[in-house]
Amino acid sequence: MTAPHRLCGLGFACESTGAHAGARAVALARSQLDTEPSFALLFCGGKHDPDAVLQGARSVCGQIPIVGGSAVGLISASKAMQTGFECGALLLAGALSPQTIVRVAGLDHDEHKTGHQLGVELRAHGVTPDAVVLLFYDSVRNAAPLVINAGSRLLEGLHQGLGEVVPTLVGAGLLCDLVWSCSHIFDGEQVSKQAVVAVVMPSMLTCHQAVTHGCYPASDFMTITALAGARILELDGQPALDVAAARLGRSRDALAAINPALLALTIGEQRAAPFTPFRDQDYVNRLVMAADADSGALIITEADFDIGSRVQLMAVDPQRMIDSAQTQAQAILNALGDQQPLFALYIDCAGRSMVFTGLDEDESEPIRTLIGARCPLLGFFSGVEIAAIAGQARPLDWTGVILIFFVK
Repeated sequence: MTAPHRLCGLGFACESTGAHAGARAVALARSQLDTEPSFALLFCGGKHDPDAVLQGARSVCGQIPIVGGSAVGLISASKAMQTGFECGALLLAGALSPQTIVRVAGLDHDEHKTGHQLGVELRAHGVTPDAVVLLFYDSVRNAAPLVINAGSRLLEGLHQGLGEVVPTLVGAGLLCDLVWSCSHIFDGEQVSKQAVVAVVMPSMLTCHQAVTHGCYPASDFMTITALAGARILELDGQPALDVAAARLGRSRDALAAINPALLALTIGEQRAAPFTPFRDQDYVNRLVMAADADSGALIITEADFDIGSRVQLMAVDPQRMIDSAQTQAQAILNALGDQQPLFALYIDCAGRSMVFTGLDEDESEPIRTLIGARCPLLGFFSGVEIAAIAGQARPLDWTGVILIFFVK
């Protein structure tokens, strides 16, 4: 078999026009392959015209399936980039053609129904429990006022559609920029909106995965006593905004003016046995996107908590983010042993970036230096990350998902 490092190619470009960026990134990746490519992952910054990027990419690689879409920025082995003009491409050689690619539209009408249809179609295509499936969906339903497609409902429908078949599901809700102005996907054929695409990776590939975190409890456990979708109305029988203000020692007015770019506050639900010592990997955290002073609600990114859920206010510790990235990167490489990775993906919450947090240190640095030194690394900043917590694939917030692929 061809050496692993010649079965894939990786290219990055930063150009003012989308066509040039797409063509240059794909050309650099194509130059590293021994054979013709069969498949491409392609991500581009939100300032690019996605149709132009796709046109530029196809001018080099032809009509092979191209999957990916918008990104708040890209991550390479050398740096993290967030100018909005980046483009990154990873090409796989002919022997590594995906088993199947399924596209389903309609997220803006019903995420659950769309996910269920996707699961049914994947099962009809013969997806197996040992398959690795990459999922990418369009995060933004409406920009003004902001309405986000609920990844939790999408995943719930997908699991129901798949039935007893439980493949490895990983991926992202894609996003153009930090203000959630738009999003789009490359669905294998064209640019799509309000859609989800699933790529069943070739059976000769498998992957190791790890999730990096960085939140810690800023309150004791509280019970959600009133809820409306993604709006937490009450905690322990009191308006959620009032409870959060009191627990955090902030005024109600100050918290009502919440901006996730200024205050990194999440609501976390522990998915482990009661009284288990704190481990951040046991938590599903939801970013608080806004607060409603009139209703006293805290508005989060997903609608997957229930009345009766036991949750905590979670704060973000920048050093914990960096330490977690270091620990998880080293652990996943240790698990690989002598296996030669083919390539790696890093799906990183846009809120963890230096632009968002104002940190002087880049939390992706351990991923870049440790994993980027072992194999081609394509990373991007997302709106939502998808990976398994407590044995089930879920949409995540404020995490980084490491995926290292290798030939079986």
